[in-house]
Formats: sequence, structure tokens, C-alpha cells
Amino acid sequence: MTGCFRPKNARDQAYGRRGATAVELITLVVLLAILVAIAIPNMSPVVLGYRLRGAAWQLAGDLRLARQRAITLRKQIRVCVSSCAITVPAGAYSVERKDGSTWTSETGTAIKLPQDVSISASGTGMAVFNLGGEATSYTTYTLTNLLGTYEVAVGSTGRIRVCQGTCS
Repeated sequence: MTGCFRPKNARDQAYGRRGATAVELITLVVLLAILVAIAIPNMSPVVLGYRLRGAAWQLAGDLRLARQRAITLRKQIRVCVSSCAITVPAGAYSVERKDGSTWTSETGTAIKLPQDVSISASGTGMAVFNLGGEATSYTTYTLTNLLGTYEVAVGSTGRIRVCQGTCS
């Protein structure tokens, strides 16, 4: 048979079709480590962007839930960043219900955003929804990180909008 390689003995036959050597595997691992080291800094801005956008949509969802709870419970509900009934650290907010003349936290703790996202609110620092689901005043929450800004705007009718950059 021409062009066909046949091992000469049993030992050659056993080792004739062997896998990768340790040197080849180490070389492959080193090359993969180099590629990952190059790719991680390029992916970091992508992750930061997703965290910021996710935080904005999380806040918008909690605002919509607060509005719905105000209608359902027939009580005022607010989402505040400062001057809250509980201590709210930087990068967090609180959802609170008005019982009589006092405000009580709905969740018992502040809702934290990702560590690289900061939050601020215009005006009184909170949106307050009344029994009909309307907001007592126009409020804008601004979320920022190294990559940019998102605004979550609460209109006086209770409409909630999420905007990359600013809501005009």
C-alpha cells in the first residue's frame, strides 16, 4: 500500500495516534490568556453601558409599580432619593407608602443600584403618586456612570419615560 502509514510494532501502534502534548496545551492556554487580557478592557465599556441602562429601566419599573400600588392601595406612594423615611445611601432609592401622616418603607430597605451608577432627582428629590396615579409634580431622576447619563422622567399625569441623555 502506497501512501499509507502503518506502525511497525504494538508500542508504535499504541502511541501512533496520540493527543496534544503538555507543551502544546500550555501554549494554547497562554494564547487564550493573552486574547482575554486584550478583550476585557474592550468589553468593560459595554458592561458599564448595560449596567447604566439596566439601572434606568429598574427605576422606571419601580416607579410604575409605585404608581400602580398608589391606585390599588388608595394611598400615596413615593420614590425618594433624599429626605426619606429610612436612611438611603448614595446610589440607592426608597419606595415608601404614606400611612396616616407618616411615611413607611414598602421594602424595608433601600433599593441599591449597581456600584458604579449614581442617582439624583430634581426638585424635592422624589416622585409622589396620589390615589389616582397622578404625580404631585414633574420629577426627573438622573442616573450616571463613567459612560453617560440616563434620565427617568415622571410627568404630572404619572407617565414615566426613560431617555438616554436627557428627556426633552
